[in-house]
Amino acid sequence: MSFEQNTAVLKKDEISFCRRSNAKRYIAKVDSKGEIIVTIPRGGTQREALGFARKHTDWLRGQQMKSRETLKGKGLHPGDRIWFRGEFVELEVSKHWGRPVLRFADQQFFIADVGMDLSRPLAEHLRGLAKKELPALVREMAMRFNLSFKRVSIRDQKTRWGSCSGLGAISLNWRLVLAPPQTAEYIVIHELMHLEEMNHSAAFWALVELACPRYKEHERWLNDHQSELHW
Repeated sequence: MSFEQNTAVLKKDEISFCRRSNAKRYIAKVDSKGEIIVTIPRGGTQREALGFARKHTDWLRGQQMKSRETLKGKGLHPGDRIWFRGEFVELEVSKHWGRPVLRFADQQFFIADVGMDLSRPLAEHLRGLAKKELPALVREMAMRFNLSFKRVSIRDQKTRWGSCSGLGAISLNWRLVLAPPQTAEYIVIHELMHLEEMNHSAAFWALVELACPRYKEHERWLNDHQSELHW
């Protein structure tokens, strides 16, 4: 069934739910990729969030249609700019011994074709960079705060920057390499503090603030630039 024909009530697996302790109400939106995201406020439930989204099914379907139509002509090309380590840098493509090379900031690597959409090779390169850098950052921060974790995995989460399981397994979004280094460090600290408090209680946020006094600035940067970090 095509998207244009799909006016059925929203299903749970069509929605990404995102809990935010500072949210005062339920918020439903469609992101730049056409995905439906519903924010759950403190004290809210996923069941209520689903009901809220279903009340706005027609509007959300319409927003999805607009988003996906916009995406058809999009991609990344030479001259476009992306965030990398908190700097807004330009993508440049040139040839080296006849082979096309993508360059930005201090990075460069070969690509298949000069005129290609740069999104996929760029994401693959950055994810590889994240796999090298972020686990090392977790180890460094864990030693600083005398905490012990089980393992670190790098993922492509749609709505989360990181997570920590009850068994001490930490997952991080590869797009953290796009953020300022101190902001990426904050997310690592945030997840490590869950090893002490597996919740978002006042006690948890007190630990976060003690370890990273400017954490609200980092949260604000990620919220302000979230759509620009997902291309």
